[in-house]
Amino acid sequence: MTATTKRRVVILGGGFAGVYTARYLTRLLKRRDDVHVELLSEENYFVFQPLLPEVAAGGVNPNHVVNPIRDLVPRAQFRWCRVVGIDATKKAVQVVQGEGRALVEVPYDHLVFALGKVSDFSSMPGVAEHSLPLKDLDDAFRLRNHVFRCLELADIESDPAEKKALLTFVIAGGGFSGIETTGELSELLRKCIASFRNVDMGEVRLCLVHSRDLVLPEMAQELGKAADRILRQRGVEMILNARVRAATRHGVYLSTEQFLPTRTFICTVGNAANPVVRRLLASGGFSEGKVKGRGVGVFETDGFLACPGKPGYWAVGDNAGVPDVRNGSELCPPTAQYAIRQAKTCARNILAAIDGRPPAPFEFRSMGMLASLGQRRAVADVMGMRLSGFAAWCLWRAFYLSTLPGAARRLRVALDWILDVFSPRDIAQIQSARTGHLRVDHFEPGEIIINKHEIGRELFILKKGEVEVFQPAEEGKAETPVTVLARGAVFGERALIDDTPRTASVRAKTAVDVLVISRADFTALVCQFPVLEDYFEDLMRERYPGELPHEGSLGKAIAGCR
Repeated sequence: MTATTKRRVVILGGGFAGVYTARYLTRLLKRRDDVHVELLSEENYFVFQPLLPEVAAGGVNPNHVVNPIRDLVPRAQFRWCRVVGIDATKKAVQVVQGEGRALVEVPYDHLVFALGKVSDFSSMPGVAEHSLPLKDLDDAFRLRNHVFRCLELADIESDPAEKKALLTFVIAGGGFSGIETTGELSELLRKCIASFRNVDMGEVRLCLVHSRDLVLPEMAQELGKAADRILRQRGVEMILNARVRAATRHGVYLSTEQFLPTRTFICTVGNAANPVVRRLLASGGFSEGKVKGRGVGVFETDGFLACPGKPGYWAVGDNAGVPDVRNGSELCPPTAQYAIRQAKTCARNILAAIDGRPPAPFEFRSMGMLASLGQRRAVADVMGMRLSGFAAWCLWRAFYLSTLPGAARRLRVALDWILDVFSPRDIAQIQSARTGHLRVDHFEPGEIIINKHEIGRELFILKKGEVEVFQPAEEGKAETPVTVLARGAVFGERALIDDTPRTASVRAKTAVDVLVISRADFTALVCQFPVLEDYFEDLMRERYPGELPHEGSLGKAIAGCR
C-alpha cells in the first residue's frame, strides 16, 4: 500500500508509556503493511528511570541504563524532534526538528499521548534557578558532578560557615524519588569521603524535607516508618510537615520559617502537566481527569484508554487519567508498572479500532511497590508481602534487573553492582563546566548579593523587588546605607568594568530576582552595541563623578574589539 493509504499511528513521547506502546503495536502488526507507526521524542534514547539515583551516585554506569529507541522499536519510524502543538482540525502534530527554524507537520489517524510530565516550581521562588532536579540522564550527571565539586571545595575551605554549607545536602520530597535519592546520596558520601583528607563524615549534614508526617505515603504506613527509621539511623535529618517556601544560592527557606544554609538543593517535587497537554485541556476539546473532583492535568480516558468523545485519540502513562477499577481508587497511579501495562492494552485497542473489532478493557492489579534506601536496604510491598531491610533490597534489585530492557544491559548493570561491592566509587568530576552564563538568581530579604572587597566578575540587573547598597561595618565603623535600587536598576558595574574589588555591599531589601550577566557576556554585548557602551559611560559618570570610565582592563578590551 502507498504511504497515503496507510493508517498512521503517531505516538508522542519516548518514556515507558510511549516506547512500549510502539513496541507492542509493531509486534502485533507483524508483517502487515497497512499501518504506519511513528514515535516522536526529544531524545533518541530510552532511560530506565528507576536506576537514575544509582547513576547519580556512581553505582551504575550511565550508558548501562539507556537504550537507543531505534533498537527498541526497529519496525517503527522514529522521529527525533520536539512536539510544540497539535492541529486537531488537520489531524497533524506540529514539531520542530534539526535547527528548528520551521514547523513540520506529522499527520496522524490515531494519536497517542505519552509525553510525561514536566517540572513546575513557579509556586516556590528561586527553586527553578537554584535546585537540582533528577528527571533525566543530564540531571544525574549534573548532580554527581555537583556533589564532588562541593566536596572538593569543602576540602580546601577555611571559612567554617561556608564549609558547613558545602557539606549540607537538602532533598525536597519524601516520595519514591526523594527517598531513593537520599539513600543513594548517603551511600555515595560514605564511600568516597575518605578520599578527602580535610572532610569528615561527621561534618556532613543530609536533610530530607517532606510535607507530610510520614515518608513514602504511597506505601503502607509500616513501610514508611521503616524507611524513616533506617534513614535516621544513618544520620539523615528528617524534616517532616514542612514545605520548601523559597530557595536562593545561600540556602533553602522552609514553610516552618527554618533556614537551611546549603550549596546543594535537590528537588523531587513540583510535577506539572506537559505544556502540549495543558494547552489542549485549556482549549476545551478534551476532558480533564480528576481526583476527588479536582483536575490533575491529565486526559480523562475511558476503560479502554481512549479519550471520550474524541475518536482516534488515546492517552497512557503520566498523561492518562485511567479509572483504576481493580484497585478501587479513582485513577491509576503514574508508575512504570501501570504505564507498561497500559501501553499493551492501548496497542491492542488501536489495532482493534483500525480493524473494526471491539476494544478490550484495561485491567491490572499492581504487583507491589519497592523503594531502595541505598547501603543494601530497601522497603517492599509485593503481592501482599511487606519487607524491609536486606531482603527487600535483594527483591528490589531482582525486580528492576528483570524489567530492564535488553539482555546486554541487564548483564552490564549486574556487573556494575558486583564491582561496586569490591571497589571504591569513582570520584572523577566529569563535565563540570556549565555552558550557560546568563542566569536569573533569586534572593530572600536580608540576603547578601554582593560582598564588599570580592572581585567583580558579574553584572546585575534587578528584575523584581528592591535592594539596598551599603558600606558594611568594619574597622570600628558602623554600617552605613548608601542607596536603595528598584526594578530595572543596574548594579555591580564598576568592579566589573574596572576589574577591581567591590567597593560596597548589596543586600536584598525585599524578595528579589536579578538577571546575572558574566564578564564574557557583558563584553560581547557592549562590543556589538555601542549604545550599551554609551549607557554605561553615562552611568559611571553619574555614579562616580570626576572618574573616567573604562580605565581598567575590560575597558581596554572593549576598545580593542571594535
